[in-house]
Amino acid sequence: MGSSMALRAIRMGMSVVGYNRSKERVQHLKNKIELLSSIREVCNRADVIIVMVSDDKADEDVTIGNRGIFDNIKSGRVVIDSSTISPSLSRKLTDKLRRKRATRIEMPVMGGPSLALRGELVAIIGADRTKYEENLDIIKIFANRIFYAGGAGSALMLKLALNFLIAAYAEAIAEGLSFVKKAGLDPMLLIQILNATAYKTAFSETKAINMVKENFEPTFYLKHMAKDLNIASITAYEIEAFMPALSTLKEIYRGACNSGLADLDYSAVAKFLAELNSSKR
Repeated sequence: MGSSMALRAIRMGMSVVGYNRSKERVQHLKNKIELLSSIREVCNRADVIIVMVSDDKADEDVTIGNRGIFDNIKSGRVVIDSSTISPSLSRKLTDKLRRKRATRIEMPVMGGPSLALRGELVAIIGADRTKYEENLDIIKIFANRIFYAGGAGSALMLKLALNFLIAAYAEAIAEGLSFVKKAGLDPMLLIQILNATAYKTAFSETKAINMVKENFEPTFYLKHMAKDLNIASITAYEIEAFMPALSTLKEIYRGACNSGLADLDYSAVAKFLAELNSSKR
């Protein structure tokens, strides 16, 4: 996603530099953008810094870790953070950067890399409203549908709820496929019937078919969905929200990760359930 956002910015005429802690993962970009060797160089060169990393630990490291953004950012610069992390950590990072008179805008997004390349992401904003409006032209480079949620943490609350719904839908489809297959029927027939009803969705018309075909080429890694469900579970405990389905769902996706499916698409929860059911006689 980070690569696609960088390429999108180039397409829109922006001057782009980049940095990644694992240099081998960005070699495909070396002829497209200028790759720098440190966060310090990024802070010296960029007016707007976009962060897209995988989890709380990574975000804390690049933002306030040793030789991270906090140590090097200049007053008046903007950080747009599109990572899906804990709302509590997001508030902490926002407060920390405010001490350097830098702006941090929380911007989790919905949509895959192909939508990022086209500038068609759905963006959810958690930030001071004035700062959000001042940077709206930058945000519109990546997203054509933008929702302002409130202060830091609010956008991530919504993103976690959305990922919970997506994970639950994928798992429900996966269970339905296993149920039908166990009964000796064609699981593709189930999806065809579903897509002939008012209950069809973009997911059932695309990913559900891939689930039947066992095509789990990742657009969003299963391990990242498991991580987001874990963050949602911790956050639910913090705000005293009773979410029993979330607790079960978190364990299912964790089980799928532990079964060697972590680097497949999150829809590979279907493979996890199919393998469990095939082992039961």
